[in-house]
Amino acid sequence: MAGPDPAAAGGANLNKLARGGALNLVGAGVAGVQGLAIVFLIAHLYSQQVAGSFFAATSLFLILAAVAGLGTDAGLLRWLPRHLALGEGTSARRTVPVALVPVVVTAALAGAVLALTASWTAARIGSGAPGQVAEMVRVLALFLPLAAAHDVLLAATRGYGSMRPTVLVDKILRQGLQVVFVVVAALVSDHPAALALAWVAPYLPCLLVAAVWYRRISRRRLAATPAGEAARPLAGDFWRFTAPRSVAQVCQTAFQRVDIVLVAALASPREAAIYTAATRFIVISQLATQAVQNVMQPAVSRLMALSDRAGAQKIFAVSAAWNLALCWPVHLAIAVGAPVYVASFGSGYAGSGEVVTVVLALAMLVATATGARDVMLLMAGRSGLSLANQSAALAVNLALNVALIPVFGIAGAALARAAGLLVRTGLALVQVRRILGMSPASSGLAWAAGAALLSFGAVPLAVRLVAGDGVVALLCGLIPGALLYFALLWGGRERLNLTAFATLLPGRRGRGTSSVAAVPDEEPARSVHVPGN
Repeated sequence: MAGPDPAAAGGANLNKLARGGALNLVGAGVAGVQGLAIVFLIAHLYSQQVAGSFFAATSLFLILAAVAGLGTDAGLLRWLPRHLALGEGTSARRTVPVALVPVVVTAALAGAVLALTASWTAARIGSGAPGQVAEMVRVLALFLPLAAAHDVLLAATRGYGSMRPTVLVDKILRQGLQVVFVVVAALVSDHPAALALAWVAPYLPCLLVAAVWYRRISRRRLAATPAGEAARPLAGDFWRFTAPRSVAQVCQTAFQRVDIVLVAALASPREAAIYTAATRFIVISQLATQAVQNVMQPAVSRLMALSDRAGAQKIFAVSAAWNLALCWPVHLAIAVGAPVYVASFGSGYAGSGEVVTVVLALAMLVATATGARDVMLLMAGRSGLSLANQSAALAVNLALNVALIPVFGIAGAALARAAGLLVRTGLALVQVRRILGMSPASSGLAWAAGAALLSFGAVPLAVRLVAGDGVVALLCGLIPGALLYFALLWGGRERLNLTAFATLLPGRRGRGTSSVAAVPDEEPARSVHVPGN
């Protein structure tokens, strides 16, 4: 019998990517709005001193959560799809405790250290009220193991190919509860510890939901495992790949958060509050990128396991175009409307925050134009290169932060972060090209870039130059720009492979995915060459 048609299989892969990506984008949109809402609420409900200390403390919490995570999210997203593609359902299920137990133990130790050093930490990020900030830090330390376990279980569900738990539990439920709890905390008490509890408490119910969901998914997949499957050693292979990634994950999270901690320590909590507000838009871009990557990672892992490099390259290029199409409108609009954006957090946030916003918005244009380079390295087993890239970016960021913040304040922190972004992006792009022979470049990427520059750069900027700053002038530029952008995307829908989203329309899924049989989700692959790590 003839083998599957590569073109049909590629179309089926893109259809599945579109379905999963659409769900993740809904979650990313909701999470982005809720994330901005949290910062907005804290900026208006609390003083800049309390807000800055809180942002620095939660940044430290997230860095420690990344340390405790030991890179297991990437390990699970590499190994679970591989085991499932090869019909090894039992091995897939046994891999999860291999990841979960060390993470929980490490998180408990990190939480204990954070609690014991709370007074020392508060003295550096909580000028004016170090005692209250120390209590806030201790509250966060208590929930660190729960947050780490929550992240591992959700990564496991993504490894099994289900995006809904991450979207519904982490992106919608957890952050929605945080918004509600922060408002309630502000009404009940003005103590920083109450604010910290409101922000971190949602991890507990979300952990319980994630555990139940993972159990259901894993049992269903185990029931489909062929009888007589041979057991194989898992921990060695898993941790040989994941160990370098654990350090890389720490570097990545530290890169995203350490500048807030350093601004609080080297400048003031007030400056940290302004810097956090001015840079919060980046989270929207990161969530959109993560939405694409969450469905891309298991797909690329599966294709790499089946030695389908052409299919992996196709997903890499198409995902890069989709990512740019989603992120550039945000960054360009924020850069053009920086005065309006920063002023929305309050009169005390304007001024220097505008410089930070413009610098990082322009840097993010470069970072989001080159696709999921790190994902390609990881799914090809090159976790060591990912570590080197993240370490280099963090080193540049730290060195420049220490040198520039005392002189230029938060503008120096923005320049430091922008430099680190460019270092990380450039290194990974060259490595993917030279080692894997893959590139994010495509006609769709170029079309999306031109459409975004015209619609959200040139049009709003021209209106601003004529009408001046202000909300009305910004809207007069963005609304026609958005209409033009959608028209241009529609005109380039074939280049951008947006036709894959037709399977989301009622009555179109069956016709749009008629080739799915060529790449079934559940059928185990047989007698295939699996590349080494």
